Amino acid sequence: MSKEDGCVDIPETYTRRQLNALYREIPLKDTTSRTLRKYFNAMANLYGIIPLKEAWKIIHTQSPSLVTEAEFLAFAEIARHECEDYYLLGEDEIYTDGSKKPVWEREIIDVTLFDEDISPYHETLRMQQGKPYFVPEKKQLLCYDDPFYCENTPETLALKKFLSKAFSLDDDKLNAIFIDILYGTRCKNADFSSVMNRLNELGLEFSSEADLHKFVELHQQFHNHTRMQCNRGYTPDELFQMQPPEERMPKSISLGPNIRKAIADGTMDTNEFRKSILTMDMPSEELRFNLLKELADAEAVVKKAKPKKVGRNDPCPCGSGKKYKRCCGR
Repeated sequence: MSKEDGCVDIPETYTRRQLNALYREIPLKDTTSRTLRKYFNAMANLYGIIPLKEAWKIIHTQSPSLVTEAEFLAFAEIARHECEDYYLLGEDEIYTDGSKKPVWEREIIDVTLFDEDISPYHETLRMQQGKPYFVPEKKQLLCYDDPFYCENTPETLALKKFLSKAFSLDDDKLNAIFIDILYGTRCKNADFSSVMNRLNELGLEFSSEADLHKFVELHQQFHNHTRMQCNRGYTPDELFQMQPPEERMPKSISLGPNIRKAIADGTMDTNEFRKSILTMDMPSEELRFNLLKELADAEAVVKKAKPKKVGRNDPCPCGSGKKYKRCCGR
């Protein structure tokens, strides 16, 4: 169970003077401390949660001459008292009945996972089970020291370009909205309905159904190619490709014959059905997009098959050469 007062036992934050004095006792060069601090922040932002022993493996592999094991553990003990993007906590500090375990089992944790309660921490842990750590090269990993860093993938650039055009945003407003979407995707694994609710809270509404459909498509692609804490830094698409073919989740979904019939004969309110697709829980955003596309295709077939209305003064469709009002329209 969690702490009875709803709060985790966070170590006291020391002043910079206190911290520097402690680091000098190890002793560690300022440049080494700064590099380790960047690593810890980057790992908190990219992974959400990572045990010290895993962090050490990555750091030692990428920077074998940076610190010894003893120096690393000494730094970690002091770093618990830093005011950064991470907490460094043991089980006994998170749970009332948690046992005091070896220092190596303490975790570097993104501070946002303990925002109002610890349920985001539990959910992230649950979703991480069995997944490997994505470990980019050192330069790329340290980019995540910036909590708002995002790789300039084609999917990222396409989404930004669309948002800028759809809402006529200047650069500052665009960056603020994009960071909001990025945070929800990377740290919260937010579904599409949450994203739409957030846009509505910001006063942003799409001017046409075509723009909404385009956003659904672009957001799905962005979601599938974004590095997530619940995936230990991997993107959903990368994890999908790593699975054996027989275990992969279907990437498409089709409307059943009964639903298609209801759309064709007009007994189904397609607008309400579309809203329900946008808000329902689904295994992936890709399946949501495919279902929306199936609905749009079914509507297009009905619209194309619907007979064109003949005006009273138009030529009669029977081919008599007379006006409709003088022929079959009598």
